Amino acid sequence: MENKKVMILGATGSIGKRLYRSLKEKGYKIYVASRNIEGAKQLLPDAEAYFEYNMLKPDDLSEFINGIGAVVNLAGAPIFAHWKGGYEREVVDSRVKGTSYVVEAIEKCEKKPEVLINGSAAGIYGYSENVAADENSPAGKDFWGQLVLAWEKEAYRAEDLGVRVVTVRTTLVLEKGEGALDALVPYFKKGIGGYVRPGNQLFPWIHMEDEIGIITSVMEDSSFKGPINCVGGNCTSRAFSESIGKALNKRAGLPIPGFVIKFLFGRASDLVLKSQSIKSEKIESIGYGIKFADINAAMEDILKTEKERESQ
Repeated sequence: MENKKVMILGATGSIGKRLYRSLKEKGYKIYVASRNIEGAKQLLPDAEAYFEYNMLKPDDLSEFINGIGAVVNLAGAPIFAHWKGGYEREVVDSRVKGTSYVVEAIEKCEKKPEVLINGSAAGIYGYSENVAADENSPAGKDFWGQLVLAWEKEAYRAEDLGVRVVTVRTTLVLEKGEGALDALVPYFKKGIGGYVRPGNQLFPWIHMEDEIGIITSVMEDSSFKGPINCVGGNCTSRAFSESIGKALNKRAGLPIPGFVIKFLFGRASDLVLKSQSIKSEKIESIGYGIKFADINAAMEDILKTEKERESQ
């Protein structure tokens, strides 16, 4: 990509923070869009500029995007949160309307970006224990499938504006101190962490290093467009739990009843209680090699400092 200016929306999220640091190391000029400017400046210092994210003002965003080489839109309300009140609507709107806001801003640009890389999710395929979904698989008919379908539909409107569009269909991203591991590791340290019943349900995952590697690769490969599954491997809930315990030198505790997960995460509990198997037919085509395809190796890499700290 000749234009080294990159704007990241959702830059203060777990993926956004790592992508910011990685691209900075590669010499890219990073522009940050955030709802909390002061917080973004503290968390992500030395950006070229900071912009206040406001879906009601696409004209302002357009001025910020004008002349940018790549827009990476990772904005969206967290999935693993307490789904109370109108939170379901917030999850939907932050993705669907949020992407529409970005595309509308791009439309108003005199000098449009070369590429829009838009966040997406493997939830687009729905859930099936027997079929491994790839990028050509149809969308599911459930809440998640229809949500992600609508989300991506907004992103691909940018193609009509002459912009290359990539949707990164992310699975469970593994990163120390972030997301699922941030919630689970403290319990395992106390010896009470366990798998979610029944334990044989499959779910796909990816190491953060591979997530960032894939996003960077599709950004730099001007010939690539369309969806790409960000997946390192698939494992059962039991195997996932055991890998955390092994990496921390801790025995797994009692299994966690499904109703507890439903109570905590509402609709998001589907991602843990139901089975889904994901593969990618496109990662090799961008010349990227997955570094972590084994769950035990991934956990060992992520949690090795935790193990060292425990042994001291």
